[in-house]
Amino acid sequence: MTYSSLLNFGTASIVLVSVFGAILLAAIIYLCLVPLKSYFTALFSGMYIPSFRLISIKNRKLNVAEVVNAYIMAKKSGLNISLHDIENLMLSGGSAIETIKAINLANSSNFKLDYQLASGIELASHNILQVVQDSINSQVIIVDDANAFTQDEIEIKAKARVSIKVKLDKYLTGLGLDDLKGTISAWIMENIAKTKNYKDILKEPNKCLLSNLDLRVVTQKSIYNVVDINIASLEIGRDLNQEREIKSAEKEKVFAQIEAERRKNAEEIRELKMRTKTEEMKSAVLEAEADVPRAISQAIKEGRFSVMDYYKLMNLQADTAMRRAIINDNNSNRPGGDDSDDEGDFF
Repeated sequence: MTYSSLLNFGTASIVLVSVFGAILLAAIIYLCLVPLKSYFTALFSGMYIPSFRLISIKNRKLNVAEVVNAYIMAKKSGLNISLHDIENLMLSGGSAIETIKAINLANSSNFKLDYQLASGIELASHNILQVVQDSINSQVIIVDDANAFTQDEIEIKAKARVSIKVKLDKYLTGLGLDDLKGTISAWIMENIAKTKNYKDILKEPNKCLLSNLDLRVVTQKSIYNVVDINIASLEIGRDLNQEREIKSAEKEKVFAQIEAERRKNAEEIRELKMRTKTEEMKSAVLEAEADVPRAISQAIKEGRFSVMDYYKLMNLQADTAMRRAIINDNNSNRPGGDDSDDEGDFF
């Protein structure tokens, strides 16, 4: 074998090894990229999914196993749902498996629920299975804010027990639970306001408050159907007539207190005036008594009153003071005695 032939054989071997290595490397890379478990799950389930499609799903950060399981579940259930539809739902943040379970539950209960509506409900609620269950089984809510006054001004506080079911076809466009409660509450309050005597409501609450309740109007724009409604409890609140009487009595009490205070002040003013007048009279008496010594002195000077007359007057005053002291002492030693009789006996 010549040198050139050996060189050509070596070159061919290198090329062959290089090609085989490249193929082996590509196969390894390919096997690393393909989610083999999901691939074989789909393959053995009879729902073949190309490997490059699985690689695309994996590259978009989706849960490949959930996508494959949802696709298998949809096909096994006979639903016309493509792999693309499942990917779009999961890219939007929904659960494809829960959505397909909900569709199967609705179909088994004779409710028509297509995939587009189901996807919208799942994205809106993130709990489509519970929503479908609520459309099959009724749930009970309490409307407890229906408070109003009757025409005889008695406050009635009513609570209503309402059984409702979800309307799947209205779920994305209808009004929610709070709006339904508000509508029912407003209707009950209007009936309370129309009642002339509150005792009629206590006797027949359902007849007075719910007889003209049109459920079709109530649920027309709601996502709920009202299955049944009745009054759960009644409570009597404020009595405006009694409150007015109490306020009137309080006003009269205040007016009476003001009038009593005014009279008290007037009496105090009169008493103060009397005290002032008494003090003035006492001052006048003291001034008059002060004039007596001056008059006696002037009379002595003019000769109209002698010194002996003055001494007689002083003796008379001393004698009168002594008699009064004796009379007072006798009255204190004889309890129950009459001052006027003792003084008369003395003189």
